Parts: sequence; structure tokens; C-alpha cells
Amino acid sequence: MKGLVLRLLPAGASALAFMAMTSQASADAAGDKVLASVDAALNRWKTQYIKYDVTNQEPGKAERKLELEVKLKGEKRLTEFLAPADMKGTKVLILSSTQMYVYLPAFGKVRRIASSVTDQGFMGLTFTQTDLSLTRYTGMYTAQIASESGDSWKLVATPKAGQEVPYAKIEMTIAKQNTLPTELRYFNASGTHMKTENRSGYTCEGNVCTPSEMKMVDHTKGGHWTRLMRTAWKVNESIADEVFSKRSLEK
Repeated sequence: MKGLVLRLLPAGASALAFMAMTSQASADAAGDKVLASVDAALNRWKTQYIKYDVTNQEPGKAERKLELEVKLKGEKRLTEFLAPADMKGTKVLILSSTQMYVYLPAFGKVRRIASSVTDQGFMGLTFTQTDLSLTRYTGMYTAQIASESGDSWKLVATPKAGQEVPYAKIEMTIAKQNTLPTELRYFNASGTHMKTENRSGYTCEGNVCTPSEMKMVDHTKGGHWTRLMRTAWKVNESIADEVFSKRSLEK
């Protein structure tokens, strides 16, 4: 069989080229297997309720403190700001990657969020809507194992053919203990390192684990950073479908 494959290679190709090709295919398969395990670990829950204390630091400005809560059910996500006073009651509803709505109390109206702005900072934070809702990578990305240590893998995820993706490349550090990301480095199509996200202090309810702290640094904005500290967390408690509706935003 090996001889047959070699005969099918272009003229001048050697056994070394064949070995390189098979080695690359093996590396891709191993990376995709780890990435699939990451997806599985990130999506073991049916519902979640998470409350965060948020610190936002823009260069040259005073540190800003916020508080928000998030309700999740399947692909749906409802975020509500609880503080400060000028943002209290602001809500963002995500039904899918193309269906997002915001409610601003000052206007008393629900407005659709244009898909063109979902890659921009969410309410002045370094996290975008996509950053906060992306929990499945294998549909959009293929991965290679760049390196491996005793307790982690370093993956390089690049887009699958024909896929629209939020980032042209993601470098991930994945803890072997729970197959969850501890660092994600985001790059654009030009190869510019745009942002770095760190996730730490994972705790678990059964087999569902989430970080107690997430921090995103935007390198394109002078080191602007946002830190989310988890202060409350509930897993798989009942959340009515009606919560994730445009009507509920005005309540």
C-alpha cells in the first residue's frame, strides 16, 4: 500500500514527503480530538446562572466597577447589568449568532444588535458578544497540537474551509486535568495578536466546571483590560423559556 501511495505522489516526491504528510495528518487528528474534548467539557450543562463583579480598566481612565448576571439555556443567553446606576436594567439577549437584542432603560425599547458590531467590545468592555458566548469551536476550527507538557496542551486553531470565524487564529492552552482552556490568544487575518484571555480558578458542580475569574486584555487598545470575578453560580436549575424572549427584556 505504501508503494502505491508513493507512486501516486507528484514526480520527485519522496518517502520523506510521504512521511511528512502522514505525520501532519496525524497531528491534525490529535489536535482535533483535543478540541472536541474542550467542546464537550464546555457544554455539559443544560442551564446556568452566573453573577459577576466586573472591573474595567481603560488606559488613562479611572477603573470602572460593574455588576451583572447571566442566565444561559442551550444556545440562549440573557445578560442584565445590576450596577452601576447608569447601566442598571440594561439587558442583552442572545438567541443565536444572528439574533441579538439589547434593552436600554433610558429609551424603554428593545433594539436589534447588528451582526456587524458583535465583534466590538460589549458595553465598553474588552469582551465582545462573541467572546462571551463562544463555547463550541469544532464546527468552525481545526486544531493542531503545537506543544505538550505534563499538564497541558498548546493548540493552534485555524478556520475550516468556508467558515466565517470571529478570529483567524486562536492559540489555546488547555489543561489536561479537565480539558478546559486556561489561556486563549486571539489573532486577526494579518497575524496581529489582538487579545489575550486568561481563565483561572475553575470549580465544578458535578462534571460542570467554570472559571471563577476571566480576564481579557486588548493589545490593540493600549492594554485595555476587563476582569470578570464570579460571585454566584447555579447549574441545571429550571429557567423558563419565556425568560429568553424579547418581551421579557422590557420587564
